[in-house]
Amino acid sequence: MRIDRIPHHSVAIVGGGFAGAVTALKLLDRTEVPLAITIIERREELGRGIAYSTPEPVHLVNGPAEIFSLHPEDPGHLPRWLVENGPAHGWTPPTEVGSSSPPRYLYGTYVRDELARAATNARLGSTLRHIRSSAAALVAAPNRIRITTTDGAVVEADEAILALGAFQARLSSNEAQLAGHPRFAANPWDARALDRLIDCNEILLIGSSLSMVDAIASMEARGYRGRYRVVSRRGQFVEGRRTVEAARDFLADGPLPVTARELLSRVKAERRAIAADGADWQGLPLAIRPHILSMWQGANDRERLRFTRHLRAFWDVTAHRSAPESHQVVESVIEEGRLTHGRARILGFAAEDGDITARLKTGADIETLPFDGVIDCRGHQLHDWRRIADPFVKSLLASGEVRPHSTGYGIDATPAGDLINEEGVVHRNLSAIGHPLRGVAWESSSITEQRTQAIALADRILAKFTPIRVA
Repeated sequence: MRIDRIPHHSVAIVGGGFAGAVTALKLLDRTEVPLAITIIERREELGRGIAYSTPEPVHLVNGPAEIFSLHPEDPGHLPRWLVENGPAHGWTPPTEVGSSSPPRYLYGTYVRDELARAATNARLGSTLRHIRSSAAALVAAPNRIRITTTDGAVVEADEAILALGAFQARLSSNEAQLAGHPRFAANPWDARALDRLIDCNEILLIGSSLSMVDAIASMEARGYRGRYRVVSRRGQFVEGRRTVEAARDFLADGPLPVTARELLSRVKAERRAIAADGADWQGLPLAIRPHILSMWQGANDRERLRFTRHLRAFWDVTAHRSAPESHQVVESVIEEGRLTHGRARILGFAAEDGDITARLKTGADIETLPFDGVIDCRGHQLHDWRRIADPFVKSLLASGEVRPHSTGYGIDATPAGDLINEEGVVHRNLSAIGHPLRGVAWESSSITEQRTQAIALADRILAKFTPIRVA
């Protein structure tokens, strides 16, 4: 067995997507002691993960560049980088680059390059190493953590961080009936699967949020001229982002809501007030978002689960809107009469001679409709670690080093992100960031929240390593 021993003051990060890369970047930029960082990530490039690995230029960041700088103290950093580097990567920055939505592949390049810059300029002999493999097992001791990779390497470090990202939901029993069918795209970002659908007349898209927007943008860029039928359980449909100011901070009027019912009541009242004033409702989620973490952590599990059952779909489609350019593509398709959407539940599929028939329950009616192709647009939405098939996740749960969060979302941790084992003991050198903390901090999937988590996590770890100065 090969053992890679890292010098003292060392951090191992499992996962090199956005969350893991930005945490490493912040550690390197902020350390006052020699630091050795190892990132275990099977992809060739750090900083991309699932979201920013797509090479398609029509897949855009769903927010303005001015809020996605990796350095919140310098919001103009990303816009300046885009102006300087965009053309070399095939993207011409618009005049108002700060309000633009750059391609996700370009944002991934930005993260990659900033991490490389931090490693090159690392102070005090600090280093960054990328092991292209996947973690297989982890053993935590009070002062040391040992991680074994799938190719037999063993990494030991003072601190370890789980930055595992999101996992794609398994196919439902209905969709499993189409597994392997040439006209079924189980992943809306699978370019080859989408290529096979170009000559279809009508495509069924399962899910109506941002992944659906990506799928339509990809198909239209390929020259597809057929029709789309978009279905979702609640019938919600994502809207395009408009540039608006945040609504008034109405949640500051008294204590924050602690129940889903109270939250809904106050939001509906404020929505009515906004409509009465003739203002844009899109300022409402901007006013709510700063309070999400406090409300989530102030609620009990019963109310958290009420939110996820009854309000999550409404919040997701309200808060996570599509980039204006992407939405314009969807709007154009609708105006051309090539897209219909609505509430429906899939009862089953049948496939014969290359054709696909879907049984849909729409209200009280059941329809049996033919489609030439089907795209699963539910996205990477599996957060229940007990259902994730990844071997490393299974190993972590089986060993008791982590335990599922009581809501069923992610794993248990303190509000600061220190993980808790199956016996209820808080790890002092094992943390998580991003998607694994969904049960602890609901909005743990976006750039801004993960950036905030990365800064706080880096500061907490470095505080352990930095000697206390005595005047």
